[in-house]
Amino acid sequence: MENVLQSLMKKRGVYRLSGTKANKLTKECLQTALTCLMEEKPFETISVTELVRRSGVSRQSFYRNYHTKEDILVDMCRSMGEELTIAMLDGRYLADTHQWFYDLFLFMYENREAIEMMIKARARQEAREIFLPALHEIFLADSDEEYYQIIAYEGGINNIIVNWFEAGMKKDIPQMAKLCDALFGAFHRRLLKQCRRKDKTE
Repeated sequence: MENVLQSLMKKRGVYRLSGTKANKLTKECLQTALTCLMEEKPFETISVTELVRRSGVSRQSFYRNYHTKEDILVDMCRSMGEELTIAMLDGRYLADTHQWFYDLFLFMYENREAIEMMIKARARQEAREIFLPALHEIFLADSDEEYYQIIAYEGGINNIIVNWFEAGMKKDIPQMAKLCDALFGAFHRRLLKQCRRKDKTE
């Protein structure tokens, strides 16, 4: 049976790796292996030995990239968060915040298996990062009041999504989009219009 590394290298026609590409592929293999193993058994019972065997990377490579298996989950969360950050800053959502919330919940639904596994793995605090990017780290507020409004928005939408998952996603995507647009749409528009992005000012 092929391990993840062999499968990915064959699929991409790659025969030798070095440097940054090797590290990137190593992380991808470990993340894929962890996701597969979490479909088979509880997260807490998965060992580093199983991870490196399934992924096809060496133990040394594992520890070069991660300290623990929990770090892999955090990295997976961060990657999803980056996708959401890019989507959130898309100018078309300025005129249609309902569409932003619809697309947000659609993204959550399409990634539901990975998200549910992360929550089950008791990585709740890390998992929350993927639901909405850390807005207070992306935007510069002009006042303390604005800063805490950003924090409140970030926490509010994150908690709603966590509870949506925990309730079994009983409300459909259009219902959740309508609810969140009513609660946060005006602030979302204001955020995109008025707040300065940190990377534009540094």
